[in-house]
Amino acid sequence: MGDANTSAYETTTCNGGVKSSRSDSLEKIDPFAVEQEGLLTEEDKSDSSSDSSDSDGQMKERPAWDNKFQYIMAALGFAVGLGNIWRFPYLCQKNGGGAFLIPYFVMLFLEGYPLYFLELAVGQSMRKGAVGVWSHIHPQLVGVGFASIVVSLLIGLYYNMILAWTLFYLFNSFRSELPWAKCPENNGTIVHECAVSSSTAYFWYRDTLDISGSIEEGGVANWKMVVSLFIAWVLVFFGIIKGIKSSGKVMYFATIFPYVILIAFFVRGMTLEGAAAGVVHMFKPDLTRLVDPVVWREAATQIFFSLGLGYGAIIAYSSYNPYNNNCKKDALFVASANSLTSVFACITVFSVLGFKANLATKECMEVNRQTVLTAFPESYFIKNSSYVEFLQHMDELNSTYPDIFQNLSISNKNCSIEEELKEIGQGTGLAFIAFAETILSFPGAPVWAVLFFFMLLCIGMSSEFGILQAFITMVLDFGYKVSKLKLTSALCLSMFIIGLIFTMRSGSYFLDIFDGYSATFGLVSVALFETIAVAWVFKLENFENDIERMIHSKPGLYWRISWKYTCPFIMVVILIASFVDMFLNPPSYYAWNKDTGTKDELTYPPWAVFIIVLLILSSMLCIPLFAALVRFGIFDPKWIGVNSYGRNKRAEQNDNDDIGVTESATPLNLNSTNKV
Repeated sequence: MGDANTSAYETTTCNGGVKSSRSDSLEKIDPFAVEQEGLLTEEDKSDSSSDSSDSDGQMKERPAWDNKFQYIMAALGFAVGLGNIWRFPYLCQKNGGGAFLIPYFVMLFLEGYPLYFLELAVGQSMRKGAVGVWSHIHPQLVGVGFASIVVSLLIGLYYNMILAWTLFYLFNSFRSELPWAKCPENNGTIVHECAVSSSTAYFWYRDTLDISGSIEEGGVANWKMVVSLFIAWVLVFFGIIKGIKSSGKVMYFATIFPYVILIAFFVRGMTLEGAAAGVVHMFKPDLTRLVDPVVWREAATQIFFSLGLGYGAIIAYSSYNPYNNNCKKDALFVASANSLTSVFACITVFSVLGFKANLATKECMEVNRQTVLTAFPESYFIKNSSYVEFLQHMDELNSTYPDIFQNLSISNKNCSIEEELKEIGQGTGLAFIAFAETILSFPGAPVWAVLFFFMLLCIGMSSEFGILQAFITMVLDFGYKVSKLKLTSALCLSMFIIGLIFTMRSGSYFLDIFDGYSATFGLVSVALFETIAVAWVFKLENFENDIERMIHSKPGLYWRISWKYTCPFIMVVILIASFVDMFLNPPSYYAWNKDTGTKDELTYPPWAVFIIVLLILSSMLCIPLFAALVRFGIFDPKWIGVNSYGRNKRAEQNDNDDIGVTESATPLNLNSTNKV
């Protein structure tokens, strides 16, 4: 992007009908908003429809949300995802408990609020999807939009497999006795794999995944997972087929219902024995972890995953807002609500896990007691003492009879809630093993299981809608003559076919690769170039003027410093730290060992490392690749319907008069079509 090209472009492009190099007296007018107010003349309407008419010359207005609440529910539903339930609690426990909340909220302030506001503002101002927005600012930035779409598709690909697992558990919850409650038997003998692990672990690794011993042992597809994945894609298809208005209505339920269930679990969890110990463990701060840069990097990365920054979905959703919507208030509300939801979910999870740890501690104590009683059957004190007194008495016996104690299998030092809580699982292990096991101890366990897994399904579906909406908005904004039905069908079918790789016996290992490497580098790179595009290419003062026209107030010093300096600096540090960490710690994974009932750490084979590199580069390379293609005239965004230079007829007649629209205003409904 040379200076000459940038300068030349600034004199020709327009932002929603207003040129980037504008005079102070020039005001931007949103034709859709003006028309609603009756201020747009028939001539203006004709002029402003030049870039958004069908083959009959009839103007196709960009669709809009039915109301503000519908949009907020959709935005909140996309932001609040599975990561709030099973990733945030793990990170909190891993990185210092309550101390992790300090870097988390610092990063929310330094990058979360500014980046969320930025994406909302550009989408609402320019009325385009991710590709259209950035190519509109400068054609050589079209790759930023494509990079975000690639990341979204990669995440949506494996995200729906997690929903398929959730569906499988949901189906199996409609039983009088949950199938993961007991180990299966073979000729009266408990299956070895279940005996050395647990009934919940066995149901997850064998009944659900039928997992192989390593990623190199692929095996055939698991038909149960194939069926579950197909049903998951069918649900997603019907959830988005009618467009943003219908999917927005689905969001009413998909967003509100999980909060109802979370509150129910919170109330139930806090009444359980050991719940208080679990919550205390969560908030107990280990302030020494604050000097660890990894903690700060993981806090910053969690902000990206949690808010959905860089996916393109935020831009797509906001592009259907009224032009004068107060997007700053939306950004503050959604980002704050999402973070508070993470904390609330974390408290709920740890209250339930505290109950599980309390049960495990009691079981551990009783095993120790019975072990010692076997060696000292006459000890009345051991039978009737509290466990603290029992430990003291056991120390006395140990010093008196050391030879006997050397042959006893005791674990008295590990019988504590604290030690049990340190074993909290990450991701799928938390939901499908730890939480599933805890539910077994609830009165009416099947009911709680249905509620829990249905909650996970709703949370996941609302996020999946947003992920795929970014791609659908991009294609329809290209102006291709394709029905929404055919587009959505092709998308869901193709992603289902590709996603069959996750249904193999080694599928969960491939999912770990996608989860660990497809998003982090791509999302941070996209967000980095978004700030560069707004603050340095489009010019921050122009962006501020656009915001002032929309919400009637300019962004303050905090926003300007964040967009121009703070956010880019943090993201450069994250990228460097992530690359360094990857090179210092060669990629590895944990494979299930059915003989020991544990997970062994293995190194990825060379071909798997190649897939990792390919996933990282697939999104990141879009940015420099398309910049070079546009720079040397090999590719032009106009070829795919992205009108980077769009100005209406009046602007073509008079460069000093810039009232018009530049976006493709394709209605997102079942029968919508538009010509190239």
